[in-house]
Formats: sequence, C-alpha cells, structure tokens
Amino acid sequence: MKILNAIFRYTMILGSLVLSSHCFSQLKEYSFPEIDSLQQVEPRKTVVFIHTSWCTYCSMMNKSVFGDEKIADILNEKYYYVPLDAEGEKNIDFAGKTFKFIPNGMNTGIHELATALGTIDGKLSYPTLVILNEKYEIVFQYGGLLDRESVKEILLN
Repeated sequence: MKILNAIFRYTMILGSLVLSSHCFSQLKEYSFPEIDSLQQVEPRKTVVFIHTSWCTYCSMMNKSVFGDEKIADILNEKYYYVPLDAEGEKNIDFAGKTFKFIPNGMNTGIHELATALGTIDGKLSYPTLVILNEKYEIVFQYGGLLDRESVKEILLN
C-alpha cells in the first residue's frame, strides 16, 4: 500500500510539472466599463465579438477562433477583447452613454449596443466582429463566420 501511495504521489507531482510547463494562453475578456478605464491608462483598439447564445456559427467561431492560442496572444498583447451578447438584458455604460436592452416581442429583444456597433447596411447578423479604434470609432465590421487565418490577418493589419 505504501508503494502504491508513493507511486501515486510521484505521478501527481510529475503530472503537475508537465502541465505547468505547457501553460496555454488564456484570452482576457473585458467589459465595456473596464475598457473606458483602461483607455485612459493604455489606449488600444478594441475587438468586439457580437453573438447570441442560440447562434451555431457564433459558438463555432468562439471556440475555433477565440480559443486559438495565437489569436489569444495577439488580442492580449495589442487589443482589448469584449464579447457582447446581443440579447443580454443588462444595461451597459460605455463611452459616456447607457445602452439598454430593447424588447421586441415575448421573451425576445436586442441590446442597443449590439445594434449600434454591429449594424451593417441596415442589418445585424450573428456573429459580427467589430474593431474600434482608441476613440471608439468603428474601423472594421464583418457580419458572418470568420476562420482563424482570416481573423489573424485582420488583427495583424
């Protein structure tokens, strides 16, 4: 029994050392109020990922693109990343204004901020990727699914 315990402890210690040497980049997510404060200290562009909980393409893009270690590194180093649930019901204070959820039916609606940032040619589709400059001006918008390489290219340009 003592031998088994010793082997177990040795395996656990070795396993934790191996795992700690393979730390993966974790994408840092911010809220809009945090961005307001951070821009005062370190101005950066902001990447906003507009999505919904029911959108299959949003989920795919979230996992394949924003789960990618290289993209996480680029975002963490050069941008502030904010995921925005287009159907979130909480008020959001951003850029000196309060944005609200606007109901449009029974148990449905859309957030004003999603509409303000993600509307392209009069339409809002999911997912939508938006890049804001340091003054919160939209410098890039794309409505639809993007792959890792496309996002990486967009972020590096």
